Amino acid sequence: MIRGFEEVSDRDFYEKVMASETPSVVIFTDPANENNKKLEALFEPFVKEHGGEINFFFLDVTRNTSFEDFGLFNFPAVLYFRDTMELDRHDFIPNSELVESAIARLLRKGI
Repeated sequence: MIRGFEEVSDRDFYEKVMASETPSVVIFTDPANENNKKLEALFEPFVKEHGGEINFFFLDVTRNTSFEDFGLFNFPAVLYFRDTMELDRHDFIPNSELVESAIARLLRKGI
């Protein structure tokens, strides 16, 4: 649904995102949301640059409920995870500077 992002579900969310040794970016979204194209375009360069060191996932909020565990009510929302913890979030369409800053934090660059 979002190019460069693998789908994750409630069933495998903990294993693939929370318990993974690799940091993750997760977009929580409804597949019909027209903002998905904006996010796809925004994240395309980050997926290309960091695809080997960050996992990129999306979760369909119409078929899963994991978003409730994070208190999300606005979609799409982007959450950034490392070492079983949420490090950052955007419950709005971020700009590239905000994404770059969140990814630098994920990768412990410039901290």
